[in-house]
Amino acid sequence: MALSPLDIHNKEFSRSFRGYSEEEVNDFLDQVIKDFELLIKEKKKVEQENEELREKLSHFTNIEES
Repeated sequence: MALSPLDIHNKEFSRSFRGYSEEEVNDFLDQVIKDFELLIKEKKKVEQENEELREKLSHFTNIEES
């Protein structure tokens, strides 16, 4: 199963004495979420464009065969 932006948002880390700065980790995860959401939107757009081009190709292939 692929990660979703919500999975990243809801991820919790255990705390340790000499661990990372919670604020820095949260800021980084926020940026990862934004970038991930952008990539998902771009992927959907490319998939839609790909489908439209396949339909056009099919249409013109049918015309060519006629």
